Amino acid sequence: MTGAKTRARQIANLRQNGIRHTINAAGWPVVARAVVEGTAAAAREPERKPWRSAALDKP
Repeated sequence: MTGAKTRARQIANLRQNGIRHTINAAGWPVVARAVVEGTAAAAREPERKPWRSAALDKP
């Protein structure tokens, strides 16, 4: 995908281009298919609600 042959260069290239990826147990970058294909699921960021203690909601 990046043309780089080493792990460090592949990771650097992915970061430079803003491509979301994870690092597997062997240390190699892994890019989800949805990111490459540009599906809507990859474009959406998960919705995060601010943390709130359940103790505050008790009567």
